[in-house]
Amino acid sequence: MSQNIDKILILAGLSIILAILFSIHASATGSEDDGGNYIGPDGCKFCHLANFNEWMLTNHSRAFKTLVEVGQEKNEDCIPCHVTGYNKETKTYKFKDITCEECHNSGDISANIAERVIKIIYSQENRSNEDLQNILYRMNLTTKSMVVNLSANMCGRCHQGKHYPTFDEWNISRHARALVTVKNDTRAQDSCMKCHSVEWITAGEHKKPTLDQVTLGLTCEACHNVHDSKNGKMLRDQTNKLCGSCHNMDGEKPGSPAFRPSSEMRQSIGGVDTDTYIYQPSAGCEDCHRYSRQYNASMKLDAITGHTFKIDFRVCLECHEGFPSAQEAEKFVRIHQENVMDHYNRTLIKVNDAARYTATISGQEREVYNRVLNESLFNLQFVEADRSKGEHNPKYAEELIKKAEVKADNILKGKPGAAADIPGFDFLSGIMTLLLAILAVVINNRK
Repeated sequence: MSQNIDKILILAGLSIILAILFSIHASATGSEDDGGNYIGPDGCKFCHLANFNEWMLTNHSRAFKTLVEVGQEKNEDCIPCHVTGYNKETKTYKFKDITCEECHNSGDISANIAERVIKIIYSQENRSNEDLQNILYRMNLTTKSMVVNLSANMCGRCHQGKHYPTFDEWNISRHARALVTVKNDTRAQDSCMKCHSVEWITAGEHKKPTLDQVTLGLTCEACHNVHDSKNGKMLRDQTNKLCGSCHNMDGEKPGSPAFRPSSEMRQSIGGVDTDTYIYQPSAGCEDCHRYSRQYNASMKLDAITGHTFKIDFRVCLECHEGFPSAQEAEKFVRIHQENVMDHYNRTLIKVNDAARYTATISGQEREVYNRVLNESLFNLQFVEADRSKGEHNPKYAEELIKKAEVKADNILKGKPGAAADIPGFDFLSGIMTLLLAILAVVINNRK
């Protein structure tokens, strides 16, 4: 009996500990002195002037100043993420700001490095690799020096926790699983790496790694370049172009499945025999997919950086003032999505019927039937593969479904070559009628 009580108490204790652990926010660890000889940004500048000048334009070069501006330059909780080479034991640091050596490790380079290398290394003959490593160790130029760390953990040392939960949010995003997803796909090829691995994205043109070689997925550096601030937020390109560089169907045509056509859906292009419906042209991807807010201690609100990239319907209220709440905005969107997908599902039945009918056709006619069927399938797959259920461009999604339906109906009528309705013809006809009426009035008045 007493043993059972002990077990219960132990389990209860463990449960309490786990509950406490899971309730604690992840916190930023910040800078850490790697024990090397730090030379500071001016030391790096001597050889890497272009990189230094780019760094000077980033927020990293002003990291400590931001603490001073809010009177937190002596706050030990903040300092580690605003300096370089922080020593947790002595509470000291090597340099203010997030300098080169914070990400690349200590430079370990003195002003007479060239002379030292010549004297120490080239004065020896028949050196083994072990000898070389000993020399590097003596110079404190170990393989740890000047690393290029593309893992998300590098940025996550500071960009996490309730103030800046970028890493925490990214960690539960689809971007964080990009490499795992593609490696589990038996259809995956080396070319998939351009949108699934930071190592491919940052590699030189003739140094692109293969699917078997890459070890990192879409980490921070896939979208951000810490040496470049011209696009804002250190992005590699303007937001829409950056997202669109991967979220596009790469020129796929009927006969192949539409894949990732979010960019084409937004631009109202890529469908077969479809009209153009421009939708919210001034809205960028981040306007909807990156709801954010700043940390607010007084209201006990943690920051949100939008790096899950999932829709937070509070973002709708920033532009659409007609919604009284995020819940009402979501309700509106969900109803519209249901209507679009209902039309999609009804059309899918027709397209499947058209496919079965096409299978019964033989001879030269079969080629026409197959072509029209592929066009119908392609338009329908376009909507499904976009994954927004029409919200990226509601009218164009409906247009794609409508044209898929028309083509399927034509097949079932035995007239696959029949022309699809001219998109917007009724509207254009109405405009022409109005213009003719106005012209008639003008001519009559002149008389």
